[in-house]
Amino acid sequence: MQNPLEKSLPQTSVVGACTVTDCKFNENHECHAGSIEVRVSGNGAECGTYTPEGNTRPRP
Repeated sequence: MQNPLEKSLPQTSVVGACTVTDCKFNENHECHAGSIEVRVSGNGAECGTYTPEGNTRPRP
């Protein structure tokens, strides 16, 4: 059992599958970005790292 005063180590996760085919980080439905940012919007969670192919700026 973990001591409640000890801080737990940060957890990492993996993107299971990406269906956004026009993102420059999507290769065969796998995200190849070095890291991603997930934002909460009115529609739920969205990828803040999304960048269309041929574009160097992330979408707002």
